[in-house]
Amino acid sequence: MDPTEPQELARALPIVWQGKPPRQRVGLALGGGAARGLAHVGVLEVLEEAHIPIDYIAGTSAGAIAGGLYAAGFTTAEMRKEAQKLNWLEVASFGIPKMGLLNFDKAAQWIEDLLEDRPNTFEELVIPFAAVAADIVSGELIAINAGKLSAALRASSSVPGIFTPTRMGGRMLVDGGTLNNLPVSVARRLGADYVIAVDLLPSGTVGSKEPGNVMELTVTALYMLMRSTHNEGSEADRVILPAIGHYSLFDLGHKDELMEAGRVAAQKVVPKIKRDLGL
Repeated sequence: MDPTEPQELARALPIVWQGKPPRQRVGLALGGGAARGLAHVGVLEVLEEAHIPIDYIAGTSAGAIAGGLYAAGFTTAEMRKEAQKLNWLEVASFGIPKMGLLNFDKAAQWIEDLLEDRPNTFEELVIPFAAVAADIVSGELIAINAGKLSAALRASSSVPGIFTPTRMGGRMLVDGGTLNNLPVSVARRLGADYVIAVDLLPSGTVGSKEPGNVMELTVTALYMLMRSTHNEGSEADRVILPAIGHYSLFDLGHKDELMEAGRVAAQKVVPKIKRDLGL
């Protein structure tokens, strides 16, 4: 069995049409990239402005957080507002380094606070969604699409060695990017006919900036490994590649620039997407 194949999709999410489907069902595959994940906000803004329909979302790590909030009904304006306030102290705290340099429990609470008046279970989401994580014991890729959303987003974002792992359903889960940082296949398994992938780790741009501390060094090395493992960009129908390789994976000081880079990259690809979909 290929360990990079998703081992769990807890809930089938088919769309049943009466007669011929009116259009292709569109899925988003949102990749991980730590702080670079802010670029997803700009991409989502442009797809929304262009009236590109989104029927399914699969996300890894930062892509899971962006995709999960959007699937829960957050508007892009609300996501941009929350992004402006984001800092690492809000989502992580230093702890005794047994399983990670940072304790990530605050991230789950941060997400729960955001979702206080929104859906916080997969079954309630506005858009069908799966968060991709990896079982650090079995080496299996786990696509989570049932249960509590905040816990799943925490699991998908738990970069091994930096953030403490997440325990769910008897498993010890870490960042899904360790096995698949661009989950195109998961979006297709959810039901997408046409997949738009957003890749935050384009080839040659992961280690382009010298790390400034041990955490940046560790994260950069891990993402280099992630980029060289299972990347499904070639399996997407269209790939959006924000020009963000010169931004540190740990630096949240360039929020506007990262979101704008997402917008610019999406604007270049939208005409092709609309042509493909007959819009």
